[in-house]
Amino acid sequence: MAIHTLLFDLDGTLLPIDQDQFMHAYFGLFVRKAGELGLDEKAALSGLQAGLKAMLTNNGEMTNKDRFDSVFSQVSGIDSTRFNEQFSSFYQHEFHQLAAFAKPSSLAHRIVETAKEKGYRVALATSPLFPAQGTEARIGWAGLRADQFSLVTTYETYRHAKPHWHYYVQVLDELGVDASECLMIGNDVREDMVVAEHGMETFLITDCLINRDDCSLDPYRKGSLQAFSDFLEELPPCTL
Repeated sequence: MAIHTLLFDLDGTLLPIDQDQFMHAYFGLFVRKAGELGLDEKAALSGLQAGLKAMLTNNGEMTNKDRFDSVFSQVSGIDSTRFNEQFSSFYQHEFHQLAAFAKPSSLAHRIVETAKEKGYRVALATSPLFPAQGTEARIGWAGLRADQFSLVTTYETYRHAKPHWHYYVQVLDELGVDASECLMIGNDVREDMVVAEHGMETFLITDCLINRDDCSLDPYRKGSLQAFSDFLEELPPCTL
């Protein structure tokens, strides 16, 4: 089958960013906000760390948000419903300080618009560990808008996280496509290239490459974001 849908990762792909620095700073801001709300900072940090791990191992019985909230409350002793209400302004304000760790590329907007002009369907397949507000903020840092994508994955509705194949199954189901009709573009060998095992074409972005398992990169089409932009220009128009 011909490819007609492009699945883009966000962090390290359309949004060049130092993931380790970003997450370290995110934890710091999260804990500081909890302290400002009069909550126990150590308990909030423990709850955050446990909640993230719980989402990464979610078995699909509940959304990632519900899984996070449940584990966060159990570990921290902080009521998640009340916490979410108090914490609601975080992604509108403090979270944007983390944009300092990103190095946006003008290529991102050009790539997305070129793909759409050529008739390809474009979806944002970013691991759903953040709420919609946090995801939309990072999309904005990349110089993009959420409404440029047919689908954006967030923790409110997704029940697995990368590299779990069922995360991708939910993406495919929501888009109504088969793996063989998609091209996955991402920078993380473990999280993004796993789709190759299930018949999906891939392009590994190497600018912010993550290869925790030191895997061979030989099986993958790969290159910089500029190289992918050049590759996209060579793709034939999608006629579906």
